[in-house]
Amino acid sequence: MSAISEHDRRTASAKASAETTNRAALRAGGTAAVVAGLGGITWFTLELLPPVLGFDDTDDPAASLDYLRQYPQLYPVAGVALFTMAIAFVVASFAVSDVLAPRTSSITRRSLSALGLMSATFLFMHGVLRSSVGPLLYIDGINSRWGESAYVSIQMLGTHGFAQASLLTLSVWVVGISVAGARSHALPIWICVLGVVTGLRLVMLIAGPLLTATNIDLPEVIWLSSVALIPLGMLWWLGLGIVLLVKSHRDG
Repeated sequence: MSAISEHDRRTASAKASAETTNRAALRAGGTAAVVAGLGGITWFTLELLPPVLGFDDTDDPAASLDYLRQYPQLYPVAGVALFTMAIAFVVASFAVSDVLAPRTSSITRRSLSALGLMSATFLFMHGVLRSSVGPLLYIDGINSRWGESAYVSIQMLGTHGFAQASLLTLSVWVVGISVAGARSHALPIWICVLGVVTGLRLVMLIAGPLLTATNIDLPEVIWLSSVALIPLGMLWWLGLGIVLLVKSHRDG
């Protein structure tokens, strides 16, 4: 009897320890998702500042370099926001994978986690380029044509490269998490539906180059809708964070 009692105590202790660890993981994931959402809103707001400050065409290297000379601190702030998002995204991605674990296959969870890591990596690299305003202005100070060439390179690699790659993989991740969460009932249906809506940007990201390749002009309303889905996606992150935090409290 004493052996059975000791076994029961060990089993109960192990179960309690696992529950405590799970709650801690959910809290960490929820906090990370909220941080990622706030970081994304900060980044998106900073991207909208040039037109507000009178610099309408950010693809014009001369105008953009003038913007950076007058406001050299804004790009590094955006870089910090992107670094923060990338790190928070890694934590949140693994936490959501744990939430899906009971009723979702391991290959699905591992694939989604890999997509999350890819998106975080692209975000991090975009942050690196956003933080390079010092070297950029230094090159521009030596030769203005070199500066403009350097800006165009950063613009193509960053805004039109790493940022778009991150948003593309993020959209796939969000749709995948939303579908898996709805099928397994691991996430509330409202957050899953909102995730699929924000994931519509994936369709636009794919349709845009295809329409361009066939010489079909992309209607402006579609482009505006695609841009609007970016902050909506950040709000989805905030909602996901709240869901995970509430789940960690409820499971406690």
